[in-house]
Amino acid sequence: MSQNDLTLDYDGNNVCITIKSRVSFPHRIFLICCNLVFLAMGVLAIIFRMPAVALAAILLLAFYLRYSLWKLYGRERLTINKRLVTYSNSCLFFKTHLQTRQVGKKITVIPYELHGQRKPKMVNVIFETCNINNVPENVYEFSLPVQVDQAEMISYMLSLLYLNKVSFDFNKTKICLN
Repeated sequence: MSQNDLTLDYDGNNVCITIKSRVSFPHRIFLICCNLVFLAMGVLAIIFRMPAVALAAILLLAFYLRYSLWKLYGRERLTINKRLVTYSNSCLFFKTHLQTRQVGKKITVIPYELHGQRKPKMVNVIFETCNINNVPENVYEFSLPVQVDQAEMISYMLSLLYLNKVSFDFNKTKICLN
C-alpha cells in the first residue's frame, strides 16, 4: 500500500485536511496500460461489428477508468471547525459538491483497520460525533488510508480546536511605558 500525501493546516478556528492519492510508478504504468487495452478492445469490437463485445469493453473501460482516475489523481478535502464539517472529493475532472454536516459537542478521530505488515502502518480514519441524543454517529470516513502517526496528528489538531485558549506565557507580556 502506498503512502498518500497528507496536508494539515490549523488557523485557530479551522482544521483543514487534504489527502492526495500517491501511486508508485509501476502501478501507474499498469493502470494506464489496462485502460489502453480496454479502449483498444472496444475499438476493435466496433470495427469488427461485435456489439456485445464492444458494449462489454466500453463498460469495463468506464468502470476501470473511474478507478484509475481516483487512484492516480484522487484528492479528499476536509475542513473542520467547532460546529461544522465540510468535505468534498475530486479526481481530475470529477468533483463532488461541498457537503456540510453539523458537529455535536465534540468530534473524535477513530483510526481502524491496519493495512499491511510492513512499516509504516496505514489506517483508515473515521470522524465521529455525538448527536442531540448523545448517540455516536459517523460524520465522515476517509477513503484513502493514512499513516498511524498522521492519524495521531489529526487527532492532536482537533484537540487543539476544542481547547480553551488560556495560556500563561509571561515572556510575551506587553510593557506599557507612560
